[in-house]
Amino acid sequence: MQTIDGGITNISKLIDRARTLATQSASGTFNGDRSVLNTEFQSVLTEVDRQAQAIGLNVGGSFAKELRVFIGGGRGSSDSAVIANGSAAIDLSASTVDSKSLGLGGYAVSGASGLDNATTFSTAKGVATSMTYTVSGAGFSGTDAVSVTANLNGVNDLAGLVDAINAGISSAAQGTTGAATAFKNAGVSAQLNSDGTSFQFVSTSSAFSVRDNGAAGAARSFLGTSAGDQVKVAGGLQAKTITWSGDIADGETQAITLSTVDEGGTMHQVDISLGDTGSVLSIAEAVTAINTALQNTNDSHLKSLVATVDGSTTDTISIAGLKNFNVTVAIPSDATGTGFAGPGATVTSAEVSGGTSVNISSEAAAQTAVSALAEAVSSLGQAQANVGKGQNTFNFAVSLASTQLTNLAASESRIRDADLALEAANLTKAQILQQAGIAALAQANSAPQAVLSLLRG
Repeated sequence: MQTIDGGITNISKLIDRARTLATQSASGTFNGDRSVLNTEFQSVLTEVDRQAQAIGLNVGGSFAKELRVFIGGGRGSSDSAVIANGSAAIDLSASTVDSKSLGLGGYAVSGASGLDNATTFSTAKGVATSMTYTVSGAGFSGTDAVSVTANLNGVNDLAGLVDAINAGISSAAQGTTGAATAFKNAGVSAQLNSDGTSFQFVSTSSAFSVRDNGAAGAARSFLGTSAGDQVKVAGGLQAKTITWSGDIADGETQAITLSTVDEGGTMHQVDISLGDTGSVLSIAEAVTAINTALQNTNDSHLKSLVATVDGSTTDTISIAGLKNFNVTVAIPSDATGTGFAGPGATVTSAEVSGGTSVNISSEAAAQTAVSALAEAVSSLGQAQANVGKGQNTFNFAVSLASTQLTNLAASESRIRDADLALEAANLTKAQILQQAGIAALAQANSAPQAVLSLLRG
């Protein structure tokens, strides 16, 4: 335990050095080469991992959960420091102190949270208390889009985050409205990927879109939330937006074509005609009509697309999908200026940037690292407290066992002293009885000799 405590002390010094470097790089007045600082910063994190591995408190390391303390014949006690079988119970499994466990070894991922991103989501460690997603799809889009809130209290890993999101989905599906029913029937859920380091939203029956309700257009940083968690960066969502101008009047039509090419080069296409329904067609109704037409194609490639009302504006329809696709808008010759404006679609991207390890190579990255290091200090302090508790447990256990050994030795000595006195008394008694027996035998032998002497006389 003293070796472990010494290793944690070394790691604490390394974290202090990392904080110094990160704070220096995060300063707006720093004019030096941040890459030099980052090189030392990364070497410090490498040394943190080496120290953690040396003392066995790294991810995948061996943790002592029950250490037996036997001194001489001292076994067992009613003292709380030693359990019935003479073992000191010390659990260090939650005290890992490598860079990943301290929130410094995952991947920092930035993305535009104002755009749809249905590949991976996570949350900054120790910062957010909840996350909210807007889920849109056929029957639940536009003003009827479903809001899902994940309560992050007590959540410290991706598996817990997935459970929290699914709890929010279950709650959102309890409503009695048509949108809630459509959402429930879509079978949307969050699913942890097989590698355990990322998750995605899936549906059992229809296309849908998920929006992370961060500030529109803002860059948001995410860190892995627990030991070994690394946000997996996949291909982002491609989105195409179409500007909507007013409503489609009764009797007018608006045609759009959606097409995509699969991996084998086969074209998948659907032509959708909007309007001429006997009533004015609003943007929300147009979105519903597009989604219904996509689902009715029974083409898995086309069904993977979904139309939603763009969250940042009320006059834009966003059609999104994970694969490349095209949208063509046909403008009728008798158009009155309503409906879709323009002959095509504007493509916007929600691609997530590539993952990079926690670093201080830029001012913004260094500021993120400073926050992560503050959390690391707290986690390291908790680990050191657990080790200190273990040391105290050992000290009490050893002290108790030593006291037991002393008492047992003294008791044994007293028992042996008492046994020796008894045996000495028994020996003396036996000797006296032996001498008395010999004397009696001598007397018995002298009597016949006296009789013979008288007869001879």
